[in-house]
Amino acid sequence: MSYTRRKLEDLNVLDDFLMSAVASDEEVGGDFCRTLLSVLLQRKLGDIQVTAQRTIMPYTPEMHGIRMDVEVKEMLEPKDGLPSLNIYDVEPHLRNEKNFPKHNRFYQARIDSRFMKSGERDFSRLPDLFILTITDYDPFGEDYMVYTVRNGCMEVPGLEYADGLVFYYFNTKGKKGGTPEIKAMLEYIMESTERNAVNDDIRELHRCVGKVKTLPEVREGFMRLEEVIAWEKEKSVEEGRELLLKKQIEKKLQKNKPVSVIADELEMDEAAVQELMEKI
Repeated sequence: MSYTRRKLEDLNVLDDFLMSAVASDEEVGGDFCRTLLSVLLQRKLGDIQVTAQRTIMPYTPEMHGIRMDVEVKEMLEPKDGLPSLNIYDVEPHLRNEKNFPKHNRFYQARIDSRFMKSGERDFSRLPDLFILTITDYDPFGEDYMVYTVRNGCMEVPGLEYADGLVFYYFNTKGKKGGTPEIKAMLEYIMESTERNAVNDDIRELHRCVGKVKTLPEVREGFMRLEEVIAWEKEKSVEEGRELLLKKQIEKKLQKNKPVSVIADELEMDEAAVQELMEKI
């Protein structure tokens, strides 16, 4: 089955290519991220700095690094004479991730590691970290539009455990919890059309999205991405066909069938059968 290429015009904000493209735009990226986060978190943000597609390299080559789709730094008032900030990691997910809790645990650890120098002992310098995962499916099966996860104490549920870490899981199809504003925003993220731009905040997002979709460099980047995806899909199909043929040839060889018979049964030429036999 051949890969059906997508059109940039049809992409939704939930697609990580489009979200990263809009967030990284010098003209509208800040407005886009501030509006998106303000609605999803139901509070206003101050001055922000946006970095899209930030890669955090592994400690050693054999270990695993991470790529943050959109990182937002919110500058706060200095405390104790030191700069203070909040970090927001925004991660759209169209692929069904089977183990979000441990996936995000790993991301959180790698993000935090950037803010502590070797030998430093004052952990109060760590910024508060908010990891926002946005999906078009329910990661926990409880039909909520937002799941807010914090660390806490099982023995004393009301005990404040101020580690500054919060995980948000937004389910664009959820029905429970949230607010009408969050619901409308999630519907737009899932289907980013003018019809779903139902309030001023979403219309601002739609303006940003529309502007970025017309940029020549974004269109070129998307065309290159689609070419890579199409090539990988075709390569995967070819590898699957080859694997199936090798298994069929192996079974026929086990029955002591000659190459000429195998080629005839599989409707292949003998040279092609011989080439696959060498790979078995």
